[in-house]
Amino acid sequence: MDEKDAEMYKDEEIYSKEKRDLNLALQNSQMKWIFFLMVGLIIIIVGIPFIITNFINNFDYQGLTFQKTKLGDLTFYSTQFPVMGPTGNAVGTYAVNLRNDPRDLAKIPVTTRDNKIYFAIDRNKYGTAYISLNPFMEMCEGDTVIAMATLSGFLKDSGFAVVPAYTDKAYAAQHGALSRWCHDDGFDTVFVVTDGNETAINELGPSCYELQFKNCEVIDVSERVILSVLEEYARKYSLQ
Repeated sequence: MDEKDAEMYKDEEIYSKEKRDLNLALQNSQMKWIFFLMVGLIIIIVGIPFIITNFINNFDYQGLTFQKTKLGDLTFYSTQFPVMGPTGNAVGTYAVNLRNDPRDLAKIPVTTRDNKIYFAIDRNKYGTAYISLNPFMEMCEGDTVIAMATLSGFLKDSGFAVVPAYTDKAYAAQHGALSRWCHDDGFDTVFVVTDGNETAINELGPSCYELQFKNCEVIDVSERVILSVLEEYARKYSLQ
């Protein structure tokens, strides 16, 4: 091999090495981009649901943490709060599932003494809680049943004896039911449910409350009662 051929061979070798180095650099660069894209994709897949679950769909209200969840077409706002024993220690937890955002429910006016719900006491224990319906109010398909079942269930789980009734005596007698109004015996709590010009809770007398709803917001007003009880519970046990 003469000197000229040797020089050409050397140039080709250098060119081949530079080409290999360039290809290797491009491959490394592509691998880095693929790695970063995969990491980013994992962060998006894992991070977005985490953020939605723990920051967007979770929020605090009056010392209670609510979780927003969807079940089919329904949205629920769920919370758990400690159940206190006689000594003031937590003996368990109780779960509440609302159909409405508690922050929206808080906008429903509560025109009562100290904006609270007071339950009548019979001797040293709470008296019976009556849910008394106006039989001539607007019946809102299944919403009325859901609202009354939710309120009744909450009161029963809270330790009250709950009895259904009607506000109209003649209607109650005709249908073999009880009639209840404010303080028929002085030792019970009465919730009068009726339609009206606004959705609100109004105090009719001691431990007697009107749950008035418009536009079939009967679930809203019943859940406002529950929220009012939870707010007072949180204040009493310093959950806020």
